[in-house]
Amino acid sequence: MLNKFDFFNREPASKKRHRGAGGRAQGRPCHMRGKSLLDIPIGEKAVIRGHFSGGAVRQRLLDLGFVPGREIEVVRVATLGCPLELKVAGYCVTLRRTEAYQIEVEDERRG
Repeated sequence: MLNKFDFFNREPASKKRHRGAGGRAQGRPCHMRGKSLLDIPIGEKAVIRGHFSGGAVRQRLLDLGFVPGREIEVVRVATLGCPLELKVAGYCVTLRRTEAYQIEVEDERRG
């Protein structure tokens, strides 16, 4: 049975030998122990624990305010699930599913 993360586990035959920089989609293993940002329902808030991206994507996420300890809210998700609109540090940011998958969060309710 397929789950929602099988999209990230596939690798096209044409790119099997080429590994790009950063992220789960390029074949880098993800050692996430908690919930991904994709697991948070619309309208709920969570706290960022860390993220597992690399290179320019990692730096861009940090510049946008995706730093550990910051509260984040899922505002809405597009019809096909990509992109996601998030509210972080008082403004709205749109991320792709692949970028959102790399952000580990903790439910605000759990504390």
